[in-house]
Amino acid sequence: MATISEQERKRIQRYCIYPKIAGAALAMAFVLPFLIIPFEMIDDIVFHHEGFQETGMMTALALTAIELVIFCYCALAPRFGMRGKQWKEMQHRLVVEQTEKDRSAQIAGVIGTQAAARLLKNSDNETARNLGGAAEVAAAVGAVATAADVLAESFANAKAMAEACGVPIPRAKKWIVALVALPLAIVCGAYIPQLAQGNIKMQQNAAAAAEQIAIARKALEPACEYVSADDPYERYQDYGYHVRGYLHDGDSDTQKTYTYLDFDNKGTLKEVSYIAEIDPDASLEDNLARIELDLDELSSVVQTVDVKTVSPELLAPQKLPEEFRQAFLNGSLYERISIRTSDDLIKTYYSFDTEPEDEFDEYTHPSIRITLVGKTS
Repeated sequence: MATISEQERKRIQRYCIYPKIAGAALAMAFVLPFLIIPFEMIDDIVFHHEGFQETGMMTALALTAIELVIFCYCALAPRFGMRGKQWKEMQHRLVVEQTEKDRSAQIAGVIGTQAAARLLKNSDNETARNLGGAAEVAAAVGAVATAADVLAESFANAKAMAEACGVPIPRAKKWIVALVALPLAIVCGAYIPQLAQGNIKMQQNAAAAAEQIAIARKALEPACEYVSADDPYERYQDYGYHVRGYLHDGDSDTQKTYTYLDFDNKGTLKEVSYIAEIDPDASLEDNLARIELDLDELSSVVQTVDVKTVSPELLAPQKLPEEFRQAFLNGSLYERISIRTSDDLIKTYYSFDTEPEDEFDEYTHPSIRITLVGKTS
């Protein structure tokens, strides 16, 4: 068995390890950007944290760049080293066969596919753009396959040299584990503070919302037959919560009249609605008279709800405008009405919701609705 120097032995061992390290680094360079997705999903779905976490994203991208640098070094070092004078001399001295395929056709194919993909994606034709996307994927697969082939060839050449001179081939397991585990741990570490902050923020929002909802419920209960409210502690809702106060529950022949308070996820009142059902068997005049009395009573109760609001005008007394009253009295049970007003603080919608006569049946519940929506700055 031929004798080699310590420097040559170490070079052979490095060239045996480098291709495996390069393969692991390339794989992680693909995995790390996608690792952002599950963390962002957890942050959004579980903790309802708004926005995108830049720290985690930038950490993952930085680690991806590092993995690519490692891949390039570990892939190119054996290639250039095996073309060097020292390796060639050792190859001739040990009489070891080395292979080096011509991959110019593969590389040209990948470059050509990428160029075609860019042209297709700039097309005005949707089918061509879809083909461009498929071509991009094909080019990426081709590039990875070519890289894997180069790494396999480098390892085979280094292994042949090691076997010829009796150099043990070192295991690359610890390096591969480090390339995989360390970036994963760093990305997890970057996201843990955000997830913890998201949980704290969610609990704070739930507590603030629960406090305001409790105030609203307490104010409505003395005057309303029935009050229902969402519980932020039972189910956190990033879109907000609702409190309903029924002046008339409508269990018997009495039509329902109720208010609907809409809070955001932090407990700020952003919308107030008043809904009063119409009695189809009564005249329009009688319905309007009853509803106006109910609205006065319900509106006076809502005024006492001392909660945070987008605009204090949401809690102001409400009456049906004369334009709406006349349209209702001069219309019919089957004609819808919709009137909108707006000022600097709120938008107000007055509507009569019903069905056309040919669709009106016992399941139809016509109602008059007033909806006040606060304007956010």
